[in-house]
Amino acid sequence: MADESTSLRARRAQLTRDEILIAARRLFAERGYSRTSVRDIARAAGVSAQTVYDSIGSKRALVARLNDVIDVEAGVADIARRAAEASDPHEIVITGARITRSILEHCGDIIRALVTGAAAEPDLAAVLDEGHRRHLAGAARTVETLDRLGALAPSLEQADAVESLAAVTDFRFALVLRDDYDWSLDRIENWIASISQTLLLET
Repeated sequence: MADESTSLRARRAQLTRDEILIAARRLFAERGYSRTSVRDIARAAGVSAQTVYDSIGSKRALVARLNDVIDVEAGVADIARRAAEASDPHEIVITGARITRSILEHCGDIIRALVTGAAAEPDLAAVLDEGHRRHLAGAARTVETLDRLGALAPSLEQADAVESLAAVTDFRFALVLRDDYDWSLDRIENWIASISQTLLLET
């Protein structure tokens, strides 16, 4: 019985954290980081401000969790898992295009808030830096897999391949295509996939 009670409390605590993060994500996107207070987030999540501090921490701690929220909402782990199980180089190399499209589709609002606010808000810049680190790590895994399969273009050094793939699949670049050029999500994904294949795969 004690184990069940502990498990129930843990599930409730996780649900509370999830609700707080969802509220923070929405308010940061709607109002901006500087105009959103912990009290605002607590009210939107239906909890007290003290619960926010106890569950996650300060506003800086909340914003630091945004990369995790983005990864979950965009289904990044599932897309990466399918790529890891694939053996076709063409299927593997377009993983970045699929992830970038999913991030834009499901988290475009918060991505815009991060990009536009990062210059003035060091906390948001730190989120983008962490997101970029994860992005580079994902590109490195893709390139390592292609190299192991003997599918990587022989003219490419691995480091160059990683940077090339990371650049073309960077969501900030995709955001420009979406907002400034009015490209559809399908066009963005297909174009990134085609460029990735041309850049990385042995012809």
